[in-house]
Amino acid sequence: MMKSIVLMFLCLVGAVASVSAASTEVEQRVEYTTSLNSMASVVMNWYGSLIVKDTAVSFAETDNRWDEFRSHYPTNISQIKITSSDLTKLDDNYQYQFKVNSLISYNTANGEQGRMFNETFIFYVPLFSLPVIKRVSIDKVEEALVVNGSEFNRSYYKSREFAYSWLAYLDGVDMAPSLSASQWIDKVDYKIKIGNKIIQGPVLSALEQRKQYLAKGGHLLRSIDVKKQQDKESYLLIIIAEWKGVNQDGKPVLAKVRQEIEYKILADNSWQVLSIDEQHLLPDIAPWIGLLC
Repeated sequence: MMKSIVLMFLCLVGAVASVSAASTEVEQRVEYTTSLNSMASVVMNWYGSLIVKDTAVSFAETDNRWDEFRSHYPTNISQIKITSSDLTKLDDNYQYQFKVNSLISYNTANGEQGRMFNETFIFYVPLFSLPVIKRVSIDKVEEALVVNGSEFNRSYYKSREFAYSWLAYLDGVDMAPSLSASQWIDKVDYKIKIGNKIIQGPVLSALEQRKQYLAKGGHLLRSIDVKKQQDKESYLLIIIAEWKGVNQDGKPVLAKVRQEIEYKILADNSWQVLSIDEQHLLPDIAPWIGLLC
């Protein structure tokens, strides 16, 4: 009898420990993805703003220092290619170090030139809050060969800024000002297909219903593409993200989420979202590699 009681107790302890470990893993996923996506959105805004001179910026406490920051980079930048990146959580609460290596191509009287920049961003990012840049340092600058083409331009960075900020919003972060959400959030039709289940309605309503399947967890961006709509003045932003977490019953869920976000570019270069179509595909078993897309 005593042996049976001991075995039952051990099983109960094991089950509680398993639930606790799973809960901790989900909490860590939420913190990691919301922090990464919101910081990545700001980094994309940063580099996109370097390409277009005199563009409006929204870097929280860095606004008044933008001219000083900008003076450390070449003028007449044609494109910026991020070659590598690394994210480290610092010992101080909510502080992160985001290291980025980039190849900046720029035009001069002697033709196109290139420089390799190694930079460090220090962010303060409380959970579910927009990030604040506390410090930016340019650690190393070297002459480099230019990258042919014009792929890594302002549009390239705008689409990624939007994608990262949108995924952060899906996981509970405030909407970044750069998304101009007030212009479209209450008007957009959001359609979600999960297996044979279909959710459709305004963004906030659809997201609330979506929580029964993706209750708590986080999205990581895995690929992004932009296509011009034929015979339309609109574009499709095609996002594939990995979501990992639990559903409303607390059961583990791994989802491969494909979204088509239709938008048009307004006269002030802001985006107006027209529709969002989301489909859940078979999840990928192999782990994803890479920090930024």
